[in-house]
Amino acid sequence: MDHNLGLIVGSGLDYLGLTIATRSATETPFGPPSSPILTASFGGSPIACIARHGEKQRIPPHAVNYRANLWSLYQHGVRRCLAINSVGAIDPGFEPGALAIPDQLIDYTWGREHSYYDGSNDELDHVEFSEPFDPELRGRIAAAAQAIGCPVRAGVCGVTQGPRLETAAEINRLARDGCAMVGMTAMPEAALARELGIAYAVCAVAVNHAAGRGPGDTTIDAQLERYASLGMQRVGALLDRLVPDLIAMA
Repeated sequence: MDHNLGLIVGSGLDYLGLTIATRSATETPFGPPSSPILTASFGGSPIACIARHGEKQRIPPHAVNYRANLWSLYQHGVRRCLAINSVGAIDPGFEPGALAIPDQLIDYTWGREHSYYDGSNDELDHVEFSEPFDPELRGRIAAAAQAIGCPVRAGVCGVTQGPRLETAAEINRLARDGCAMVGMTAMPEAALARELGIAYAVCAVAVNHAAGRGPGDTTIDAQLERYASLGMQRVGALLDRLVPDLIAMA
C-alpha cells in the first residue's frame, strides 16, 4: 500500500502510543533505515511512519541514517512528510510543553551524509533551499492546531550535532544568530526531503529550556519526561485532526 503522507517520529515515539498495524522492511542503496515503515492510524486514517531513532530509541542524532529513512518513505509513495522533533526553547515565552512550526533553520551539524548527490554517479542537482519547510504543509499544521485550540509559534530552528546538549555560551550564540529553538535532527532531513521532491515540515515540541535560558537543570530526567509527555499529548490531538484532512486532499 502506498501512502502519500508520511510521518517521522523522533524521541517522542513512546508518548504517542501508536498502534502499529503493519511493519514493512525496506532495503535502500544507502543501507538500512532506522526502522521498518510502520503503518499507524490517526483519526481513523492510515499513515506511513518511521522511527527516526529506531523503535527502541537507541540511535543518536548524529548516527541516524537520514538518507535511508527518507528514501524508504519515498519508495513507499510518501510525497508529503511531517516530522515530529524535540527541541530546546531559546526564545522568552517559548515554554517547555509548547509546540512550534519552524519556518527557517540554521545547520550547525558536521560529518553527516547530507545529500544523495555524493559523487557516486553522474547526477548533480543544486536544490533550491531558501525556504527549507513547505509553506502549504506548515499552513495546514497551523490551521489544525488552531482548530483544536493549541497555540503554536514559528521561528528559526538551530540544528546542532548532539548527542550532548549545548553549553550556555553556544545557546547565546544561537540566539544571536536568530534561533528561537534548538534541535538535533532537522538537518540533513529537510534537505534530503527537498532533493527527493517531498514536501516536508516540522512540528517541534519544546521539551526543555535550552542551556542558560530557564530555571533548573535542563538534564533532569523527570522534568524532560513531564514536558515531553505534555507536548506529545498535544501532538497526538493535532495529528488526529490533521492527518485525515491531509489524506483527503491527496
